[in-house]
Amino acid sequence: MVAGRRHGEQLESALLTAAWDELAEAGYARLTMASIAARARTSEAVLYRRWANKDEAVLAAIRHHRQSNPVPVPDTGTLRGDLLAYLTAVSESLAGFFAIATAAAFAGLPAGTGLTPAQVREKVMVAEPFPRTIYRRAHDRGEIDLERVPPAVLAMPFDLVRHDMLMDLKPLEPTRIRSVVDELFLPLIRRPPVQPQIVKSLTDCLRSITATQRRAAEEWVRDRDLTFEQATALEYLRRHPGAIQRDLAKMTHTTPANVSTLLKGLEHRGLVERRTEAGDERSKRVYATPAGIDRIAGFDTAMAKIAETIFAPLDEGERATLNALLARIDPRLAEL
Repeated sequence: MVAGRRHGEQLESALLTAAWDELAEAGYARLTMASIAARARTSEAVLYRRWANKDEAVLAAIRHHRQSNPVPVPDTGTLRGDLLAYLTAVSESLAGFFAIATAAAFAGLPAGTGLTPAQVREKVMVAEPFPRTIYRRAHDRGEIDLERVPPAVLAMPFDLVRHDMLMDLKPLEPTRIRSVVDELFLPLIRRPPVQPQIVKSLTDCLRSITATQRRAAEEWVRDRDLTFEQATALEYLRRHPGAIQRDLAKMTHTTPANVSTLLKGLEHRGLVERRTEAGDERSKRVYATPAGIDRIAGFDTAMAKIAETIFAPLDEGERATLNALLARIDPRLAEL
């Protein structure tokens, strides 16, 4: 049944919202123009009048979702308070977005857009521009001297949070955000300026490591018709059979609703099953099926090989030194 008449921006917004919801639920590989039309309660012809193929529609949906959900800029009265509040909001708001958008970028999205893979990655993984309002207010309060702090230092908290989100595809722990602000950023702006090229080199290295790991991981899951988040869930269930949905939500730092959508997609494909325990219909545990275990076999080994390749230039002593330095920056690293 076709919905009531919608026109102009209202119609386009509804179409793009439907495309995003379909991408989030079904994944890029299973999404079609027909499935978008069905979700939007319209015809495929309406879609094709706006986008030549599903790739163009998905790219537009990603941009629309990002632009329609801006992260508000807080005003707590202090630089530290503003950064903690804003980075927390960015982490909670964008972790799921990055997981879905980057999975699409590495699952064949460039094919119908006329863009190179690098160009598509730039469009869907665009960084949240750091709000200069936070720094201008801090400058006016005398907390920071914008004349002497290099732009790379100002961007660093946001780059590090983005790096962690792209690596883990989940919101950052509060301790990690406090570490970025209190142990890395604030000491830098309270001492003589750091050589900009050093900070830039470190940030570029983090970005390069992130991109390398992400490309390799997405290549592995794409060959198995999985999204990254689906692979992560299956690997968790392989190691923790009989987990409850709350366990998965805690592991991915996402909402139960998002986990439910993810499990429905995997269950529909026969990769997971939910069983009622002890006759209690309200208590269901989740298991990876033999097909699901077979589909994810080798994921942990592949990820270990990626890490070994990245750190191959370092000998054992250099790796130990690097680990000790990173542990000083973030105590959580020692536990990973």
